[in-house]
Amino acid sequence: MRFLTILVMLIVFQIGHISAHAQLISGGLKFGMTQTTFAGNLAAGETTWSSISGVAGGAASELRLIGELSAVGELLYIQMGSKTRIQFNSFPGLLTIRASYLSIPVLAQFRFDSSGILRPRVFFGGASLFVLESVILVEADESGQVFLDENDSIESFDYGLITGAGIDVHLINQRFTIEIRYYRGQNDVTKPSSETGETTVLNNQGWAIMAGVLF
Repeated sequence: MRFLTILVMLIVFQIGHISAHAQLISGGLKFGMTQTTFAGNLAAGETTWSSISGVAGGAASELRLIGELSAVGELLYIQMGSKTRIQFNSFPGLLTIRASYLSIPVLAQFRFDSSGILRPRVFFGGASLFVLESVILVEADESGQVFLDENDSIESFDYGLITGAGIDVHLINQRFTIEIRYYRGQNDVTKPSSETGETTVLNNQGWAIMAGVLF
């Protein structure tokens, strides 16, 4: 329900903003999937992380600057996290950490000359991410015991760098787009343990593939 509420707010904001400044900016809506993991280790030692899938989506506004160079601001809902094998109550198990963020990227974008109906573009910049909800899930292999924790173990704020590329497609008087981007977080996403004081240094990283429509 929270995800749907955010998307409705994004759509209303996007349509109204573009209508009021149609000559200065363009925009669009995009949705897709994420594949993310962590860089770093748990306090227990060297950790091998595996990627997990999530969803992403939201709105973007583009301000044309000089020539084919533009500035892009986005408001996105995005899921990130990772999983790894651990020892849980003396039994092997699977630890999964997942967080949902409200992401606000600010990007510089360059579009190349059009080739027929296709127009490639590249972009880079940074993003601020604010946690909407987070969950830690541990599942023991043999007993099937599950521990689910929805608490403040994940930092409420992250920031990082984004780079990516996309292709805009002009079809039947409408513009569509598809893109791939890479995000590398620069902030430790975990808090020290309230019981032991142990600290870890984990950074979000991963890919997102999104498709959408441009106005």
